[in-house]
Amino acid sequence: MNIIETNRLSRRYWRTEALRELTLAVPTGSVFALLGSNGAGKTTGIKVLMNLLEPSSGEARVLGVDSRKLGEKERAQIGYVSENQKLPLWMTVRDLLDFCRPFYPTWDPALEAKLLAQFDLPADRKLKHLSRGMLMKAALLSTLAYRPKLLVLDEPFSGLDPL
Repeated sequence: MNIIETNRLSRRYWRTEALRELTLAVPTGSVFALLGSNGAGKTTGIKVLMNLLEPSSGEARVLGVDSRKLGEKERAQIGYVSENQKLPLWMTVRDLLDFCRPFYPTWDPALEAKLLAQFDLPADRKLKHLSRGMLMKAALLSTLAYRPKLLVLDEPFSGLDPL
């Protein structure tokens, strides 16, 4: 089974064609990367797959469901982290994790603790007092801890140290 399938998926912004007839199949269990220059449509394609944008034409299926109809059940199985991730900056790292945990029945407290230590995140620090790289680690932790079936990363590593 394919976890993502698209057929001639396109997206226009008025006269600008941001994504043209993307056809692909991503098998379950695989690692897949969209590579291209700035403005090639990578982020637009991801946003259409995540139902953050409507396609202008074509179709996409994610977890076997039309991407335009992704529901609560599917969203609980998808981890999505973007370079432009918006986090509630007034929360601490611990508050963020406490907030997210009840939404995901597959949340793994042991993995949460392991990643918190591995990422060297200060649980009691407010997100607004973290560096950009530390914010991305918090976003990644809050996504990885529920062990999503599909993990979608849109350049989340900008601002992170290589290690």
